[in-house]
Amino acid sequence: MKKGVKIIGLMLITSMAFAQESEVSTTCPATTFGGSADAYYKYDFSGISNGYTSFTNADNSFELGMVSLEGSHKWKKASVFVDLGFGSRAKEFTYNDNQYSFMIKQLIFAYDISDSFKVTAGTFGTHIGYELLDAVDNKNYSMSYAFTYGPFFNTGIKGQYTLGKFSFMAGITNPTDFKSTMETGTNAKTFIGQMAYAGETGSVYLNVSSGVSNGSPIRDEDGKVIAPSDEDKTQFDFVGSKKLGDKFTIGFNGTYAITNNSVDSNLDGKWFSLVLYPTYTFNPALLLAYRLEYMNSKEAAASIGVLAGYSIIGNTLSLNYKLGNLTIIPEFRIDSASNDIFEDKDGALKGVNKYALAAVTYTF
Repeated sequence: MKKGVKIIGLMLITSMAFAQESEVSTTCPATTFGGSADAYYKYDFSGISNGYTSFTNADNSFELGMVSLEGSHKWKKASVFVDLGFGSRAKEFTYNDNQYSFMIKQLIFAYDISDSFKVTAGTFGTHIGYELLDAVDNKNYSMSYAFTYGPFFNTGIKGQYTLGKFSFMAGITNPTDFKSTMETGTNAKTFIGQMAYAGETGSVYLNVSSGVSNGSPIRDEDGKVIAPSDEDKTQFDFVGSKKLGDKFTIGFNGTYAITNNSVDSNLDGKWFSLVLYPTYTFNPALLLAYRLEYMNSKEAAASIGVLAGYSIIGNTLSLNYKLGNLTIIPEFRIDSASNDIFEDKDGALKGVNKYALAAVTYTF
């Protein structure tokens, strides 16, 4: 009898233990982790570095891009997503932060008020444009001019309502590309919005952003902000993609930006960019991606940099060869400007620049 009681007791204890483990696993799921890494070698046929786009401005050098470490956790209706970046790519992306090579790229808190409506707060990548920061998310390794001169990220709060294949987003954030208003010298805010349709073979996104531009505020010798940026920017953006059969996909990004200077109206400006992204998949391991871009900044304000007053056409051809989680990307690029804005190794100006690179990306 005592032996039988002991056996029954043991069974009860074991059953309770399994029940507790089951309850914990269903009510408090484990944190999930992932990430990616990338690196590249670039050779500029000019013999020096010629580059006015993001992340690939080295020449004749092996370069480390970025290591991304991501973690997410969801419990009931609440979730958090943390995205950390290490390396030069992260440093350029968060250029308004203190210049370290370790950066918080994204920190997102989300709450599902209902199955259709979600509120998100924190720092999140911009909704503007076709391309994304992490190299593993793009088919071309180098970046477009539209990405380079558009916004990178926002810090604030937004709400998204989803109705079947349609979604609507609106939010208010700090000035574009700033995690803190302490770095801007102003309390002004940026307004963001999006209307989207995502179908089985295609998608369309209509985006808008309006507020203080990501132009640099005036700082003293110690780096302290003594005057805010005097430029506002409103940007309208269209992104679309369509699958044409099993092998061919085409994407398009059209973006138009208007800048206004609150001090001197002579410094007002506007620019636009049109980018086409056709890709052809030979097999699951091999893909060919082409990018054709026309950027017109002839009426742009000086804040856009060396491209102000000119136009440029960019042609980029990239091969993606996958070996499991590793992707090898040989790429060739030709940029043609309306004026001589590129240099050769002797310092002479020219209107065309060519370079080749080989990149590797890995996801984990």
